[in-house]
Amino acid sequence: MTSLSGKTILITGAGQGIGQSLAIGLAEAGANLIVVDIDGEALRETALQINVHGGRVLSRVMDVTDAGAAEALQAQAKLEFGCVDALVNNAAIGPEKISPRYLAEKAKFWEVSDELWLAMLRVNVFGAQLMSRTFVPGMLEKKWGRIVNITTSLDTMYRPGVGGYGPCKAALEAASRIMAIDLEGTGVTANVLVPGGPVNTRMVPAESGLPADKLIQPEQMRAPLIWLCSNDSDGVNGLRMIAQRWDPTLPSERRLAMASAPTAWPQLGSQSVFPKPDNPVA
Repeated sequence: MTSLSGKTILITGAGQGIGQSLAIGLAEAGANLIVVDIDGEALRETALQINVHGGRVLSRVMDVTDAGAAEALQAQAKLEFGCVDALVNNAAIGPEKISPRYLAEKAKFWEVSDELWLAMLRVNVFGAQLMSRTFVPGMLEKKWGRIVNITTSLDTMYRPGVGGYGPCKAALEAASRIMAIDLEGTGVTANVLVPGGPVNTRMVPAESGLPADKLIQPEQMRAPLIWLCSNDSDGVNGLRMIAQRWDPTLPSERRLAMASAPTAWPQLGSQSVFPKPDNPVA
């Protein structure tokens, strides 16, 4: 296993599901963990499991859209660990909040409440923006760091019945590409990690009718995330990693060729005509 010894990694939405599994995997790889969730009871369970593996952990119950809480966490992280080496933006409000049967009984877009749609927008998009802009200055100062945004597959982004979840993940995908471009050459990278299909978590309730043993298991996302957070991924920027296709037995180049593609689908080519300025800036 790739070692993350000495690295400090912050993961949001770490109380359950994918976030909890990723946090435990990172701890097993030797990282110090900062775990964040709005659910205090679930977060305590995550911290206990990290402690079982001998990892150092700082846990904070907080809303990732609260700028004051983010700044306070940044200050405490600096006192506890010195710096945050990697940020994993995993916190999200999922479509199961519409209905546990959202995959079978697809709510029309006009049937999703404004309150839920706006909550998804704030947590799933702005939360990642806020946490990234709060913690990236320390990474830039160190000239090394990682931002990993958890998005979703393209077909989920426009799947009927998921309310704001798909569109918000599409927005985070686009934001991830902008982050990667802005960070190019700094030693800090921004990449995307997706499962590659529905995952056996609360976001796919039993009422969905999908058999749990046929779903992607959260543990499948650990190996590519550990690699992305390690020195082995130096220079890898602006890619989307698909966990289901990640084969750790292959050499890095072949692994990347099979399991990654550019973030936000730039291979589709330019879709607009952008005029040249009359007076270009030198």
